[in-house]
Amino acid sequence: MTLSERRLNKGLSVAALAREVKVPPHVIRHAEGGGRPRPDNALRLADFYGLRVTDLWPVEQRSAA
Repeated sequence: MTLSERRLNKGLSVAALAREVKVPPHVIRHAEGGGRPRPDNALRLADFYGLRVTDLWPVEQRSAA
């Protein structure tokens, strides 16, 4: 489920979610557009949804070069 689907399932607009998690609306739009928010904002969003940050933004594995 995408971030925007999660938000819509809760019946929230971008502005309402931003107020709820205390971040600017552009943070929500950035995250829903596939961006990775700053760690503090990522934690706020994950906490709101009852998830871990890595559930929303998996850690990328780097290959040994």
